[in-house]
Amino acid sequence: MSNLIFLDLEWNTAFIRDNRGRRVPFHELLEIAAIKVDEASGAMMDSFHSYVNPKASRRIGFYTYQVLPYSPEELEDLLSDAPGFLDLGPDFLHWCGPNPVFVEWGSNDVDVLLNNYKYHKLSFDADWKYEYFDLQYIYQSLCGGDLGCQPSLEKAVTALELDTDLDFHSAWNDTYYTVLVYQTLLDRCESFSMFRRPPKPKNPPPIWEEELGVFNGRWACKNLSFIEQPHCPICGAPVEITRWGWVRTTPNEQTASCFCAEHRRLYLTLTVQPKGRQWSAHAAFYKNAGQIAERYHKTCQQISTRNKQRAAAAKTTA
Repeated sequence: MSNLIFLDLEWNTAFIRDNRGRRVPFHELLEIAAIKVDEASGAMMDSFHSYVNPKASRRIGFYTYQVLPYSPEELEDLLSDAPGFLDLGPDFLHWCGPNPVFVEWGSNDVDVLLNNYKYHKLSFDADWKYEYFDLQYIYQSLCGGDLGCQPSLEKAVTALELDTDLDFHSAWNDTYYTVLVYQTLLDRCESFSMFRRPPKPKNPPPIWEEELGVFNGRWACKNLSFIEQPHCPICGAPVEITRWGWVRTTPNEQTASCFCAEHRRLYLTLTVQPKGRQWSAHAAFYKNAGQIAERYHKTCQQISTRNKQRAAAAKTTA
């Protein structure tokens, strides 16, 4: 690995319609910026930059205007003369080469890029493959701070006391700033080398699971008798759902913390998926729930904090 490709993208946040007419989010690219950098020295070797004329949705999302440093008129002028992704995508792929190694601030841009190729049905060579590094995580690890709190690129540039003459949230400017952060880490960190975020631990397998069937309502499966009054899948004894009851931990997942006299803490999860106009449901019991337990306790903490804030506000206005 000798050259790294520093990448930053800007995209539209508007919804589009899928082939069933449903509104779905799609991050359609509006700007691509990339700089090839020598890994050892940090020297900038080559660059690629272009705006992208959107085709999936002509309407630019409100949040897009809030983030980008352009007025609606300026952005419209920039995009009107730009190539569409059908023309630009193959050119960028050719510029990247057969085995690119991307570097981005965060972990979203490469996925968004690949989804745009997929949406426009642009294929890759059979032997094409890529790697990527998240410089945001590397910066956090080397310069301290909570790894669960993601610092903005602007915050990192300011903390490293780098010049900030250019606006942030322009793909070209942000790519340039990301390269500056990399060069600074090369200079200041002895024996610096790129490294990846360790993979998140996978959830352990459930001790019991069952497909519950298809229901008219998203959470209608909770009315099933063995969900309302669950039993321990190990010993068969009734379990008590603890005081928080069912907690919605993701849009399609609810979790209940249960207590069995013999087998102690258990977690019962319900997950649902759309199936036409209905919902298919799945239930599972976990003994050591891993990320499921983490999501459950984090959500309970958020609910507790919200309740305290509301109680304090009500007391103040009383």
